[in-house]
Formats: sequence, C-alpha cells, structure tokens
Amino acid sequence: PFRIWKKIGLPFHWRRIRKRKVFLTGILVFILLLYFLSSFIWFVDFSSSEELEHLSREQILSLAADLGVKPGALKHSLDLRKVEKTMEIQLPELAWVTIEIEGTRALISVVEKELPGKQEWERKPGHIVASKDGVIQEILVISGQAQVREGDPVSRGQLLISGLITPSASGEGEKPDPNQLVQLVRARGIVRARVWYEATAQVALVETGVKATGKSVRVFQLKLDDRLITLKGPAKIPYAHYEKKEIFQKLPEWRNWQLPVELIKTTYYEVKPYRRELGEEEAKRMALEKALAGIREELPEGIKIVDRFFSTDSPEKGTVKVKVVVETLEEIGVYKPLT
Repeated sequence: PFRIWKKIGLPFHWRRIRKRKVFLTGILVFILLLYFLSSFIWFVDFSSSEELEHLSREQILSLAADLGVKPGALKHSLDLRKVEKTMEIQLPELAWVTIEIEGTRALISVVEKELPGKQEWERKPGHIVASKDGVIQEILVISGQAQVREGDPVSRGQLLISGLITPSASGEGEKPDPNQLVQLVRARGIVRARVWYEATAQVALVETGVKATGKSVRVFQLKLDDRLITLKGPAKIPYAHYEKKEIFQKLPEWRNWQLPVELIKTTYYEVKPYRRELGEEEAKRMALEKALAGIREELPEGIKIVDRFFSTDSPEKGTVKVKVVVETLEEIGVYKPLT
C-alpha cells in the first residue's frame, strides 16, 4: 500500500484553480480591465522648445481637446496626423505640431512661427476695408484717403480708407500735379456703420413632444463576436417611453489582430409624452424670443442692439411666425495690407 503525501506541479494547480471559478473569473476580468484601461489616454502633457509669444498653453490644449486629444479618449480612435494638420490650420501662429502617445500619456509639442512684431506690422502700408455690409454712420480718417461718406451703403470687403494717397489739386479748378508721387501709408481711422441682422421663428399653437422624468437606468454588455452578454443592469427596460444613448468601446488591436470583444454601455432615459395648447400671445412671445436668440448668436461680443422691429404672420393654420430685424451701431473697419 502507498499514500500520496502531496500533489505538486502545474496539472494539480490547474485542477485546483478550475474548481475556484470565481477566482479564475476575477483574474480574467482584471486582465481584461487592465488591458482595456491601457487603451485610453489619461494624461495630456504639453511642451514647447521656446516660450510662447503669440498663443497660450490653454489655447493649444483646448483646441486639442476639441479635436479629441483629451483624458478619457480612446487611443486607436484618434487620427493623430489629421489632428496635427487641423491644429496647424486653425492656429496659423504655429509652425508645426507633433502629437506622440506613450502608454496612457499624450505629448503635444509645438513650435511657433516667427511673426513680425506689432510695431513692424503696424508700419506696413495697407487699407481699411469693411468687415460686413452696412450704412456708414461716422467716418474719421487719421491717415489715408476716405473712399466713402456718411450715409453711403457699403458691402463686405469694400474699400473705406485707402492707404494710397494720390496727388490732389492745390486749388479750386486746378488739376492734380502729375509729378507728385503716390504715397503709401498705413491707413488708420474709425468707421462706424449701422448694421442689420434678421431672423425668423415659427411656433405651433399646439405643442407636442416628450419630457424627461429624470429617471434612468444603465446597462453594461459585453459583445463577443455575435453573442451579447449582460454584465450589469435590468434584463427588461422598465419604461414604456424612453430615449437611449449608446457608447461602444472596442479593445485595441494586438499584433495587427482585432480582438472580437466590445463593451457596450447603454443609458435609458425615461420620457413622457405631453401635449400643451398655447395662446396666440404666448406663441408670439416664444417665437420672438427664439428669433432674438438666433440673432444674438450672430452678434459680435460687446455689440448692443440700438433698435429692433418685428412683424407677425400665420403662414399655416395653427402656427405663428415672427420676423425680427435688429439694428446695431458697430465698428466695421478692418486692416488689409497692400499686396
């Protein structure tokens, strides 16, 4: 007779591990989670070979975040070369941009262009042209020659103050001296114009739609090939009416092989249908506010409305349409260098 005192070796360890399925599942989930988290960007750093003069660190990082390079972004979903090119286009002060990803960190490196100094730029000859359509309310020429008068309608790009000073007659009835040279100056002045903005909005007298109740549930699912496994969340959505938002997360490629695993996070928001009848005055007020909100989005920052006009109409039965025109007084002159 014989006795087995101890069982050692990989086959025996594997047999014991197989009996502990929860432990084995935990290890597998931990490895998958670690691998999954490593596919995201968690840190974004910035570097420049020289101190920035024309841009700020915040401007560059903000644009990069808008283009997708930010903490929480999935690495393999980013086209870094496209992001670099877009940043160079949207920030012309940059000579070049490079973005490198090291592990879970993205490093943005930039070099600024050597732009002419402000004083040098301001000395260059140029014109003042209109930045938008309007009617001239006031023009004050500091240097250059005025090309428009008060009350003149102008269109965008039209010359307002010329940087070319042409010879003028020395007295009434005399012709300009052809021997005088044309002077090139940096046109300066103030040009204010009346500018109009227009918008229309239409509101139905019977308002229908859905309204969120504030309740929501989340469902986490793992997709393996064609199989869908619910990891967390209810099997049946407890709402009769709902809106849903889905987020799909794929594991990154490993050695040019795409793992057939995908995590799906779905949020269901409960909504309830509603129907509300509006009075004609309330509908007019809502349409007016809607039209004014659209105009305010177009207005430059700091510009005030000096006058406004509106008219109402009912193009369709059961609707109210409001047309709004607002008038502003703003500086429309912009510098354009001579070419």
